[in-house]
Amino acid sequence: MREADTETVYRAFVSAVRFFYHNGPRLIALSAIWFVCSLPLVTVGPATLGTYAALASLRRDHYIDRGYVVSVLKRHGISAALLTGVPLVLAAIASLYVRQYLADPTTLSLALGVVTTYAAAYTALVLVPTFAGLATGVELEPALRAAVGWTARNATGAVTMAMATVVVFLVTALLTIAFVVVFAGLSFTFHLETVLEPIEDDDEDGGSGSAPW
Repeated sequence: MREADTETVYRAFVSAVRFFYHNGPRLIALSAIWFVCSLPLVTVGPATLGTYAALASLRRDHYIDRGYVVSVLKRHGISAALLTGVPLVLAAIASLYVRQYLADPTTLSLALGVVTTYAAAYTALVLVPTFAGLATGVELEPALRAAVGWTARNATGAVTMAMATVVVFLVTALLTIAFVVVFAGLSFTFHLETVLEPIEDDDEDGGSGSAPW
C-alpha cells in the first residue's frame, strides 16, 4: 500500500476516470453485477470484495480473471460479509441514539451517538484498504493490520477519499441509472488507485487490451 495525501487522492481519481473510460463496457458490467448482487444487503460485502478482485485483476492483467475472483471469494467471502456488517451495525446503533436524543435530549445519548457514528465511519474507512489487500491476495489478518496502519498514517487521504466517494454516490444516485452502471466500477477503481501502488505499464490506452473479458 502506498502513502496517500490529498494530491495522491486527486491523482487517483483522475486515474480512475481514465481507467473507466478505457474499460467502460467491462466496468459498466461489473457495476451492474455488483448492484444486483448487493440487493439482499447481506451480500454487499462479498459482492464488493468480488468487484475489487475483478478490478484488481483487470488493473494488473488487462482482463478480468474470473477464476481468480472466484478463488478470492472462496477464501474471504464470509469474512467480507462479517466485516461489512460491523459499520452497518454501528450505524444502526448510532441512528437509535440520535433518535433517542431528538426525543429526549441528554448528554449521554448525544455522546453515545457521536461515538458510535465515529466508530461506524472509521470501520467503513478501514474496510477499503482491507478489501484492497484481500483482493490482491493478502490473507485476512495481515490485510486488517495493514489497513488499520494505513488509515492511521493517511487519515487526511482516507477522509478525502471517503468524501470523494460520497460525491460520486450522490451524483450517480441523482442520475438514477448511472448509480447502477457507474458507481461501483468508478468508486472501487478509485479506491484501488488510492490505496495500491501504481502499476507501471507501457500500454498508453489504460489497459484496454484484447484479452478475454
